[in-house]
Amino acid sequence: MGLININLPKPRQFNYRPMYYDERKERLAQMEARAKAELSAEKGETTDYVGGLQRGFLAESRTKSKLKYRMLERGSTLRFIVILLALMGIFYLWQPEMFLAFWRIR
Repeated sequence: MGLININLPKPRQFNYRPMYYDERKERLAQMEARAKAELSAEKGETTDYVGGLQRGFLAESRTKSKLKYRMLERGSTLRFIVILLALMGIFYLWQPEMFLAFWRIR
């Protein structure tokens, strides 16, 4: 029965030791954050920044980047049309016969 003896290594055990948690330090940081928020509210400043990831953040940023790309694309298309018309105008002023012959306008 034991013709083939395969010694497989055992999987390594997960050994997690939690870091020291200082509850007093955490409360102090929260108190400081509240105090800063109150001071900024008294001065009339607003803080729109909310730390951490929020639900829908990535989808919102993707939508914003798509809109930004579309605006840039639209601007580049308009720029291309303006440059093309300018070149056509210069060519017409330089060689009106060839321009009219090219477009067959008489």
